[in-house]
Amino acid sequence: MDFLKLPHGTRVRLVRTTDVYTQLPRGSEGTVTLTDSMGTVHVKWDNGSSLGLIPNEDRWEVIGEVPVCA
Repeated sequence: MDFLKLPHGTRVRLVRTTDVYTQLPRGSEGTVTLTDSMGTVHVKWDNGSSLGLIPNEDRWEVIGEVPVCA
C-alpha cells in the first residue's frame, strides 16, 4: 500500500470525512499523533476528539509542519 506518512506533530485541517458518526465539523484542526501501517492518520483534534483519517476516503490539508532540527 502506498500512502503518505505524516510525521507526529503535523497540523492538519479536516476538509471532509466519510465517518457518519463523527461530530467534527469541516474546518476542524488537530495534530497528527501517528500514521499506522494501514495508512490511517490518527489525529488529536483541538476539540478533544481523536478521529483517524483514512486515505482515499477522508480529505484533509496540512496546515503546519513539524520543524526539522538540524
